[in-house]
Amino acid sequence: MQLGALYKALRESLSESDARYVIRKRLQLSQTDIISRPEQEVNASEALNDLEAVQSGVPLARIYGEAEFWSLPFKVSEGTLEPRQDTETLIEAVINRYKDAPPKTILDLGTGTGCILIALLREFPDAKGVGVDMSIDSITTAKQNAKQNGVENRIRFIQSDWAESIAESFDLVVSNPPYICESVVKNLDESVKDHDPILALDGGMDGLQAYKKIFSELFSILNLGGRAFFEIGFDQSESVMRLSRESRFLPVRTYADLAGHTRVIEVVPQNPNGDK
Repeated sequence: MQLGALYKALRESLSESDARYVIRKRLQLSQTDIISRPEQEVNASEALNDLEAVQSGVPLARIYGEAEFWSLPFKVSEGTLEPRQDTETLIEAVINRYKDAPPKTILDLGTGTGCILIALLREFPDAKGVGVDMSIDSITTAKQNAKQNGVENRIRFIQSDWAESIAESFDLVVSNPPYICESVVKNLDESVKDHDPILALDGGMDGLQAYKKIFSELFSILNLGGRAFFEIGFDQSESVMRLSRESRFLPVRTYADLAGHTRVIEVVPQNPNGDK
């Protein structure tokens, strides 16, 4: 099969970047090769098998055991959520806020693959971080990703139910907690519900269970002047902002993803007088 024809076949079901990714993984050929040598004969069997698997509902990240996030490679295991582009909105929000004075310490609650914390440590080379997760599988995977991305000397991982085992405070707290209502989980696309861990998806009856737990602990883990950034569901902006106010935190800004949905909320502690 010719390379150009393979690329065209992949593009019928995959995004441009995913089609290039399959060709890079299976044929070790680049975008330049696709453009400059479309008539090159290639063995397309593995790439076409991958395409068939995707069409049946298996994500590429589960086929290859890895995914790209913030242009960095991350191993994905059965116990970890697949990193998604929407979550890069959180990275962009933090960088925008801290571009003049980067945080020195970062806590990532529900770290999963470690993608958020590792990406931030790559952006802030003087910072150190702690990643927390209930899943030992996630902790193991995140440690591998930290080493693969060269930040293992600036990061620690702790198995904990959110911040229960944390006895220190941080300049920045970030989290992408489970936020899907339990009644909705069963109706998710098969590529999600059949392959991502339910623990990382199910946010309880109202989708806010994890946020309630985190906000109840947030004052004790934030340094004076610290900030917290949370990924939220596309329709949860008002609910999470209300919860933050009830927990004595002020929502100071929201950030939209590429689809225009509010995806990230930034909060700061509210002092007894109601000021920032």
